[in-house]
Amino acid sequence: MKTKTRVLAAAAMALLVTLSAAAMTATEAIEQRKKQMEGVRDGILVLSAIAKKEQPFDAGVVKANAEKIATHLDNAKGLFPEGSETGDAETAAKPEIWTDRENFDRIFASSHQAAVALQSVTEESAFPPALGKLGNTCK
Repeated sequence: MKTKTRVLAAAAMALLVTLSAAAMTATEAIEQRKKQMEGVRDGILVLSAIAKKEQPFDAGVVKANAEKIATHLDNAKGLFPEGSETGDAETAAKPEIWTDRENFDRIFASSHQAAVALQSVTEESAFPPALGKLGNTCK
């Protein structure tokens, strides 16, 4: 039941972000997506520390950070509207997002799927390949 509630809450948040993205300026979109991508980065940093053996493997920590990453990716997907390649805020978003949108959307969806799959990792031996899959899609 908790998982279903979380999924519904994430879907509602993604819808709100998508609807509000349509009405925001390029600078607002840049600032919002930066916040979401910083959340992704924060989750990746924790998981990277586990991969580097700087932190012990803990399936609960892996799940929580993979959920965090998936949620932030979900929230960010609507924050790349046409015209937000530039604005009054700096952006690290690659130009290919807008010049090859189909590929970007495919890769973005793959990243989200990899984050969702990582949530179910309970064995340390399954962690490196699952994290690698996420890392490869996030490049």
